[in-house]
Amino acid sequence: MAIPERIVWAIDHLGIEPGDRLLEIGCGRGVAMAEITPLLINGHITGLDRSDSAISSAEERNRAAITAGKAALAQGGLADWSGSGRPFDKVFAINVNLFWLEAARELKLIRSLLAPPEGRLYLFFEPPSAGQIPTIERAIEVRLKAAGYALEKTLHGLDPKPPLLGMITKPS
Repeated sequence: MAIPERIVWAIDHLGIEPGDRLLEIGCGRGVAMAEITPLLINGHITGLDRSDSAISSAEERNRAAITAGKAALAQGGLADWSGSGRPFDKVFAINVNLFWLEAARELKLIRSLLAPPEGRLYLFFEPPSAGQIPTIERAIEVRLKAAGYALEKTLHGLDPKPPLLGMITKPS
């Protein structure tokens, strides 16, 4: 099965370390998780998704990593999730439009889930067209700033197609 370009691009920019603790918001069918778990030696990834059918597919795809204790899944919305106990080094989301709409409550929760002072939030998007990138980028920047995050880096992947946008941020 071919891995979507947006997922490959996002994973490349996450800079996975063998001991990282990661949370993927909107993990879908667990494709990114399946690509990340082999990179983890003593690290761990948790996938969160609202869809019970997506979580079922992710569980099937990542059964070995879950059994080995390298991965876990949780079904539900981010705003209602209580976390997993230990803080995360990296929280990321791929194509979760919540972050350019209204995410004040979720961004506040993410602050509490990130390991201080090194924890980072990574947001990745594949907009329908390159022309939409500036609008989405501005909307996310405004929401991040309002929630007390400092934007560290903005990434653009315009070639090869499709257009991609990535934002790396941390609580300020």
